[in-house]
Parts: sequence; C-alpha cells; structure tokens
Amino acid sequence: MCLSTPTPSKPNVNGDSVAGQSNGGACSLGAMCQDNQLKNRKAPATDAKQTKELDDDNLGYSEENAVYKENAEKTLKLVEEQQQEQMSNSDEVVYKPQIRWPDLGAQTFLHVGALYGLYLLFSAKFYTFLWVVGCIWVSGIGITAGAHRLWSHKSYTASLFLRILLAFMFSIAGQRDAYTWALDHRIHHKFSETDADPHNAKRGFFFAHVGWLFLTPHPKVIEKRKVIDMSDLEADAVVMFQRKYYIPLFALCSIVLPVLVPWYFWQEDLWMSFWINFNMRFTWTLNVAFFVNSVAHMYGNKPYDKNITPVEAPVVSFLAMGEGWHNYHHVFPWDYKTGEFGNYTLNVTTAFIDFCARIGIASGRKSVSPDMVKRRAAKCGDGTRFLSDEYAHKNQVWGFGDRDLPREDLAELAKMQN
Repeated sequence: MCLSTPTPSKPNVNGDSVAGQSNGGACSLGAMCQDNQLKNRKAPATDAKQTKELDDDNLGYSEENAVYKENAEKTLKLVEEQQQEQMSNSDEVVYKPQIRWPDLGAQTFLHVGALYGLYLLFSAKFYTFLWVVGCIWVSGIGITAGAHRLWSHKSYTASLFLRILLAFMFSIAGQRDAYTWALDHRIHHKFSETDADPHNAKRGFFFAHVGWLFLTPHPKVIEKRKVIDMSDLEADAVVMFQRKYYIPLFALCSIVLPVLVPWYFWQEDLWMSFWINFNMRFTWTLNVAFFVNSVAHMYGNKPYDKNITPVEAPVVSFLAMGEGWHNYHHVFPWDYKTGEFGNYTLNVTTAFIDFCARIGIASGRKSVSPDMVKRRAAKCGDGTRFLSDEYAHKNQVWGFGDRDLPREDLAELAKMQN
C-alpha cells in the first residue's frame, strides 16, 4: 500500500487526474499503487492492524495541517468560468509558449552585468568581497529558511521577530515576494513534472532553470495559481506586508543597501559596487536557487523514491545551503531539515533554524523518524540509501567466509552448518 501523501490526489479542474502527480511525497509505484490507494480510501480499516498500517503509511499527516490543498470555492468558480469559455469557444486552444520580452531583457541585463561584476571583483577592495559574500549568505537564508522551509512548507514555527528578520533577508534576495514564491512552490510540489508545474523539468534543463521566468506559463499553471489555498499566508501580517510593499522593499533591500554600504563605509567606487553588489550578487543567488529546479531534478540518486524526478545532489546542497537533498525533500516536504543527514556541513540552513530554536525564536520543528525513512526507502527507493548512510555496511562482502560478515549473520550461518 502506498497511501503515503499528506493529502489525497485530487482531479484537476476538468475532472481528469493529473498524471505524474507527486503530491508532496507520494510513493509513485504506478497503476497498481493507485488502485490500492483508491481501495484503501473506500474501505475503512476493519481491525487494529489495518488501522496501524494506515497510520504508518499516512506518516501521521492529516488533512487539517496539510499545506497542499485547493480552495473549494475558488475551484468551483474556475470550473464555471471554464465551462462558459468552452460554450463560447468550441475550438481547443493549443498552448504555444511566448517570450515575455521585458522579462527576457531583465534576465539578459542581470546576467551580462553579473559577468562584468565578476570582472570588477578582482579590482575591488577586500571588504567589498567580504560584503558580497555576506549578502549572498544572508539573502540565501532568507530564501531557504524563510520562503522555502517556513512559508512554503510550514516545517517549523517562527516568532514575529524571526518572521520579520526572514522577510528582510528574503527581500535582499529579490526573488519576488514570499507569498508569490510560496504559491508557485506549493504548486510545484503538488503537481511536480506536469503541465501545472511552473518550472516543469520535463521541458528541459534550460526551461526548468531560467526559461520559465521569461516564457508565458502553461494554462494549467495559471489555473492552479487561482485555486491553491494560501489562507495561512494571507493570515500572516508579515508576509502580506512584504507582498504589498515589495517594489520599494526590493529597491531598498536588494539594490540601495547592498550597493551604498561599501561606497559609504570604505569608499568603494560606486560604479564598481553596483555591478558587484547588485548584478553579480543577485544573479549568483538566482542561479544557485534555480539549480534546485534543474540539476536537482535531473542528475543524482533516488534513495527514497525512484519513481519521481527529484534526486539527491550534494553539490547543490553545498551551494544552496542544504536544498539539494531533493529526492528526500519531495518525499518528506514537511521535514524542516529537507534532508536525512544531521550534520550541518551540507545543510547550513538547518543549523540556522536549530540555532533560532535554541534561543527561543523558532519552535515546532517537524521531522521524520528513522523508521519512517527506512520504510519508505525500502519500499520505493533505488537502493542507494543503504550503501551510503550510517546504517550501511561500510565494507562490502565478497561471499561466504568474508571477515566483514556481520556477527549476527555469522552466528546464523553457524547454526545452519550444524
């Protein structure tokens, strides 16, 4: 049985099921698994054993605290609008992506300017180098601990002070407002690698990485943006303030502050500071974040679910402060660590959240038990987990008589010989 997703699969607004839907960590074992899901939804557990199996496979997640759900009223309204459109226009509209030229121009300016900023960095003052590195780290935490793990997935609870701090740090990154970022990310998890996915990796590396920023979105993306339930963030005054005043906050936090500090405090050349501390810094952060959408959906192992696209990408984890353990993250999206491993070397964001919890400004950190991880890996993984983690045999066994055979195996084999 594979009913292991926070919320059950829902049909799309046209009444058809969405193929390839991952729903935040479902065990994608094909049609047989889907049939079992339907049977188990219809038939209640008849004894305590069946009830326990249901609880185990649901991973303790209930509809009340699920993030990935659609607003029923908005969905009904959208269906009615589509029916009216179908009545007025019988011809089916074929999706043909169009270039949004202003957005393409902005990306071209950012990336060309970033190369110029990298060239200027070799002539900049040492404090300017330290400043740009610091800004990258601070804004990166705003993305990973703020927009991603807190506001997209509700994987922990943050105090008012911490939410304000994270909103400020995320504004430095300049990657839209947190509400819009979280909206698209929730859609990405619920409809991963389908037409409804804003940066569907099945459309190629370039599209998943940056192309989706300047191409018109698929109609199904637009549909889901209208119906995904965002009431939790709409009730967060910090998120809504940042959304309302995003333009001035972007100008102040992402351009003015990073550029003027080096100029004012250690007399860095203003021209040099602009190209380094805005274009180069902004573009670096943007591309590292989008490696998660591209590289971490294409190149790596799948220890927890071999049937979904996301993979484990340690290099991306290093660059993106812990966001590269992506196969794990799509299977267990509510885990505040976004990965199984407890050390902070390749997961700086987890260290930040743990520190905040230690000083009392973060709480309610959600995680996954080792037994739950092992059960999912054994059921759905590609087998690589058991060759790389702390539970694995560090030395491979060549055959009978090998000294590296586990002691309990040796004892059982001795009994079999007698």
